[in-house]
Amino acid sequence: MSAFLAPIHYWLYNKIRGVIEREQFIFKAAENLCGGTAEEARSQAWQSYGEPLPEADLQEQIDHSNIHGWLQRQINVAESREAAFIQALVDNCGDAAIDVAQTAFREHGVHAARHADAQGKYETSTAPGIYKAINDYYLNGMPCDQADAVLENTPDKMVWENAGCLQEPNWKRVGADSKIMQKLYNEWLAAFVNILNPGFAFNQTADTHAGAKSNRYEIVRV
Repeated sequence: MSAFLAPIHYWLYNKIRGVIEREQFIFKAAENLCGGTAEEARSQAWQSYGEPLPEADLQEQIDHSNIHGWLQRQINVAESREAAFIQALVDNCGDAAIDVAQTAFREHGVHAARHADAQGKYETSTAPGIYKAINDYYLNGMPCDQADAVLENTPDKMVWENAGCLQEPNWKRVGADSKIMQKLYNEWLAAFVNILNPGFAFNQTADTHAGAKSNRYEIVRV
């Protein structure tokens, strides 16, 4: 692949950095729950998957000889490390860690939505406008994965289907509970939508469709 960095590469890199940022939200919340055990859980995840990327320009970090491969690896690392950290918290701090992680995901969803709103470029009065903002902030695989299939697109309602959760292989790889992780991700999405426009709601409406593993979601005016 060419060594030229295009806007789409920065777009994806920023979404990866969002997952890294969310991990810090989780850590701060977990420290209040179980103190030094949270640090041990994070260290365990870092030892297995490496420390988060430093805050630096993509140009300074990426493997210019393998742009696509580097970005794909960073998606896998960020999602795996986050899931491993959460699972370690649950294993060491109990079920209360799930509530803490849920709060952190919600708070980060609020944080991301406020950043999106400040850009002034999204039509947050419509479901498609909110959906566009989600796509700019929510890490959902590589652009070439074409993960989402839009089923309904009106100003009052967006319905889309994801043919299999792209994050799930990374969750399973580290032994994290996929149901818990899906719940956490949905918490992020619901908070993001609510901040952009409280007149809309995010819902996951189905886990399966036509006998195949898939997830179906909607943004609907309430």
